[in-house]
Amino acid sequence: MAYNSNNLWRSNTRLTVLEYCQKKYYFNYYTNFLKDIDEKLRLDGLLLKNLKSIEMRVGEKTHHLLSDYLKLMKKKTDSQENINKLKEEISQVMTDDFNISKNRDYEAWYDRNQKFWLTEHYYKLEDTDKKLQEAIDKVINNLDTFIWSERHDKVSRFFEISQSVYIESPKRPDYDNMRIIIDSIPELMDVSILASPDFGAILWDNRFTIIDRKSWKENMNDDSVPDQIKVYALKMILKKWKLNINDMDIKWYEVYLPSLKVNWWQITQQDIDDVIQKIINDVNFQKQFIVDEDVTRNVPIAQKNFHRTTSAKKCESCTFRKICDDLKNFE
Repeated sequence: MAYNSNNLWRSNTRLTVLEYCQKKYYFNYYTNFLKDIDEKLRLDGLLLKNLKSIEMRVGEKTHHLLSDYLKLMKKKTDSQENINKLKEEISQVMTDDFNISKNRDYEAWYDRNQKFWLTEHYYKLEDTDKKLQEAIDKVINNLDTFIWSERHDKVSRFFEISQSVYIESPKRPDYDNMRIIIDSIPELMDVSILASPDFGAILWDNRFTIIDRKSWKENMNDDSVPDQIKVYALKMILKKWKLNINDMDIKWYEVYLPSLKVNWWQITQQDIDDVIQKIINDVNFQKQFIVDEDVTRNVPIAQKNFHRTTSAKKCESCTFRKICDDLKNFE
């Protein structure tokens, strides 16, 4: 089955949003269905779903910059001159994007070709201009921290000893390559599940090392393997070994920037069995919100059945708070 954007998607992010607030889930993933209520609501929703905070952009641009740098390492062209060029490019991109967002007329009609907007500009938050250079500095500092760390030396070693190395391309995602081949799990047929770690190395036939970078809140629970990590491992196993990892050695590292805190796990068969059941349960939960539980059509039930959170704190910071309030006029 090729990648199909119309099918029901399952991801950790989507489940987090659904559990956080059902109405936010509707706004984010079924935006176009607002046209049946009011066209302006739909257009405003399309604009709002493209908003990200400056802090979220820092994480996004850190991934872009580190991906570009790892590709230089792989080609052995990571000279200081080329590193400086990467820093200059990311600084210019962030500045240009910021100015586009700042100068955007948010009262104008939705423009599908102009999708970079900051939450801070849309909601006219104070002191936003001061945050641009801070954001650029954070992104560049994340790269410098990695370059001068022991983790950098270990990654460099992987390029020398591995049979093959994978580097994510977050600027131009390859969705077909990201798709998990789940045809062997009947309960998940026709469900789109995508996963792509930041970096992976095949050391030899049955030994894998995977690294996922984080520039967000640190996970302080070092004992249990995060579901996202299990899903990454499941993708590899389904692609090659069809659910059995008894003869495999999969180590997963989660590296936080700029602290360089590292969590790591040895993936077990129990981890794989657990995450398969977790995905099945998640999909069954999502099906409750689509007509006839038909994952291929993926048509949402009436929006009134997507309930708002009761947390005022969540509402205060929600990207969709404007249309959520506007929608009340139609209910």
